[in-house]
Amino acid sequence: MRGIALFIVAFLLASSARADIGSVTELSGTAIIKRGKDTIAVAKGTVVAMNDKVETKNGKVKITFKDNTTVNVTESSSLVIDDFVFDPKSGAGKLALKATSGTVRYVSGNIAANNPNAVNIKTPTAAIAVRGTDFVMSVNETGASMVMLMPTCEIEGNINLKGLTCGSGAIDVETPAGIVKMNKPYQATLVETAANPPSPPVVVNLGGMAIGNNLMISPPKTQSGMNIIAAARQAAQATGDAKKDDKDKKEDKDDHKDNEKQHAALNRDKEHSKNKDDGDENKSSAKLLQPEDLLENQVASREASSENEFVFKLYKDKSNTQQIGWQWEGLSQNGRNYTNVVLPLDTKIQVVVSQDMVVNSYIFAPGGKAQGTITVVQQYR
Repeated sequence: MRGIALFIVAFLLASSARADIGSVTELSGTAIIKRGKDTIAVAKGTVVAMNDKVETKNGKVKITFKDNTTVNVTESSSLVIDDFVFDPKSGAGKLALKATSGTVRYVSGNIAANNPNAVNIKTPTAAIAVRGTDFVMSVNETGASMVMLMPTCEIEGNINLKGLTCGSGAIDVETPAGIVKMNKPYQATLVETAANPPSPPVVVNLGGMAIGNNLMISPPKTQSGMNIIAAARQAAQATGDAKKDDKDKKEDKDDHKDNEKQHAALNRDKEHSKNKDDGDENKSSAKLLQPEDLLENQVASREASSENEFVFKLYKDKSNTQQIGWQWEGLSQNGRNYTNVVLPLDTKIQVVVSQDMVVNSYIFAPGGKAQGTITVVQQYR
């Protein structure tokens, strides 16, 4: 009997230790925890356990785990605690969380510091490998996810400490189709489906915007003012990550063949005209290609496009009646990098410009079906 009693006591202590893996350290508004068939109203000090599902309504919840990992669950969000084991003496353990909807912010604790591979963070469309850091996950109603790396010197109110240069940890965002590595503050990636790779990172300018509600519903902008979701999608298209169906692929292939024929005929006409008018006098000299050379007309007028602040329509004369080309013109925010790309009217190409880690792009093609990419990367050092 004595042995049985000791066994029961040991079992109860072990069960209690497994249950008490952390607690609610901050709360505003209302939230609940679903634990099996039970629904628990959250209060400050409420203990959390493995397999708990934390759901906020109009409230915000901060959970602090035993290893000092913290998660902030914003309004209208949910988080599942899949696993947590921690030995305070050795610092060893494991942690598994899943953000299933809304916006959740994660800050690493001792488990990640001692063994990053022991931390398993997921959204419905992506897995996140952590290397001692602070990041935000936002999930919309379809499961699409945006993951944003946060700076280490950020304080309450999303305001950086003045006079400091903020660094960051590092995370890998992965799907079965690919992986993206992020190691700079405010880099973000978009994962719309698990079948597609994460988009290339783009830098977000929060501009004092609070991290709350769902960043997928009210998305922040890049430093150039572009919606982060639109910027991420364009960056994905630029790298060929945007998935096309079979019909689109066939149309692209047919368009490419037609375009090759048109360019071959155009080049023959140009060469014939050049030889007829100029003879061979220019063959021995070379000159820098100018916009008017590419377009074969002196550009006298241009008009801003309503679709993109960097894009202009080029016209043959000031009447703006005969468009002869396109122009991409952009100056980085620090004024140290300038890009100017001039293209013929019949161009079918994607222009991607990265200036000091801010990415913007535009498809110069009817229907958004580009047949190639021009990439310009500028970084002031």
